[in-house]
Amino acid sequence: LAFSLGSVLGIVAGYRHGSALDRVLSSLAIAGVSLPHYWLGIVLVAIFSARLNWLPAMGAGPEGSGQWTLDQVQYIVLPVITLAAMPAGIVMRSVRALVAETLGKDFITGLLAKGMGQGAIFRHLAKNIAPTMLAVCGVQLGYLMAGSILVETVFSWPGTGLLLNTAILQRDIPLLQGVIFVLAMFFVGLNLLVDLLQPLLDPRMKRT
Repeated sequence: LAFSLGSVLGIVAGYRHGSALDRVLSSLAIAGVSLPHYWLGIVLVAIFSARLNWLPAMGAGPEGSGQWTLDQVQYIVLPVITLAAMPAGIVMRSVRALVAETLGKDFITGLLAKGMGQGAIFRHLAKNIAPTMLAVCGVQLGYLMAGSILVETVFSWPGTGLLLNTAILQRDIPLLQGVIFVLAMFFVGLNLLVDLLQPLLDPRMKRT
């Protein structure tokens, strides 16, 4: 949700750089980056659970069925929105800046002068911004693992974040070390994968 929404809105804002739509989307991105995870989660619970009674406030839903049902999906809506807000804002701002910068480069002007359509220009644009987009999304995916600690605690979601918080409160050092080690290896492995994929996506690098 964070990466798809942030990328699409960032591209739209970059294409409409300086317009009213760009200012609205940039304001949403700044709000997403600025709002603390735990505060946003508490506000969403207060509105959609306590006041409107539309969605459950905590937990992961009924267990034992082994299949995703509508009741279980309801439990994941608020945690997903809360966790996706910050990376979506960061991705949106990064993609907006990349698109606006790339559209002002000489090769885009040359493509327009040759009479190429917007579809062809967008393909050239996507190839040039893809490596940086991949790097930003890779870093944010790693941060999502760390950011889930407070979010899973607010929503009592049974995941690595809640497990890590429980280990801290109970001073369970072996469990704490194990969870941190797994998260660190995930982050390192993810960054390694991004570094390996970037040369494959970068059109400026020659491949033999």
